[in-house]
Amino acid sequence: MRKEILLPAVAVIGGGVGFGLRRWELATAFEADTGLPIAGAPATTALILLSVVMAVALLALSRGKYPDFGGCDVAFRARGNTLYAMTGVLSAFLLLGAGGMGAMEFARDGARMYTTLIVAVMAVASGFCVLATVRNHFREEGKGKYSAALLVPAFTYCVWLIAAYQVRAGDPVQLDYVYELFAIISGLLALYFIAGFSFEKGKPAAAIFFSLLAAYFSLTTLADQHSWSTVLLYCFTILYLLTNSAILLYNAARPLPAKPVENDTEGTSDV
Repeated sequence: MRKEILLPAVAVIGGGVGFGLRRWELATAFEADTGLPIAGAPATTALILLSVVMAVALLALSRGKYPDFGGCDVAFRARGNTLYAMTGVLSAFLLLGAGGMGAMEFARDGARMYTTLIVAVMAVASGFCVLATVRNHFREEGKGKYSAALLVPAFTYCVWLIAAYQVRAGDPVQLDYVYELFAIISGLLALYFIAGFSFEKGKPAAAIFFSLLAAYFSLTTLADQHSWSTVLLYCFTILYLLTNSAILLYNAARPLPAKPVENDTEGTSDV
């Protein structure tokens, strides 16, 4: 099976199993009266083991020899790829929806921290950036070098990580929120390495590994209780990063496009 199909499939299947184990853990691994974790709960042990196995497996599968793409325009080229365009546009609308829902949730609950409103605003900005990025790769416009559109989503995840931790900082039970933090951190690292291609610092293996790991943890933490805006952010993480890892693996298995030949007319003269 081709790697651009196999690796995302492994992440999705693992995430599905993680979702089930997390639901089991939430139902059986915490004391009903205090909310404290039960030591040695089989669901907790199983989910931890699965997460370790998934991290090791995805790391091993992501490693390999990759071509020197030279930039994101080559690494993520998708000229005429309708499936890429559809998933990319849907990812952008998930971000726009998350921003809109986050703003409404903030307005409804004035006690929420202002970082959540900042995340909502940045999610909207990131949605338009994703649309611009997808259009660039789909049409091969060649506008990917030093692209701010690739940086904004990564900055959004930085603020999202701060906001998520602020909400959970007073919770002494780390098992309540550890998987959602893992999802945000791995998503942040994935977007960071994807943006690195725009600045000639592309690391395909790292970008693919953290993209797949973020998809796994995002699917797992969907079993938790989240606001609708947060659910949409996790859905964006899953869809967008799986799409990017698939297109990167697809391009890595095919010849690089020929570079345009520049005619050197220096030193010539008319006779």
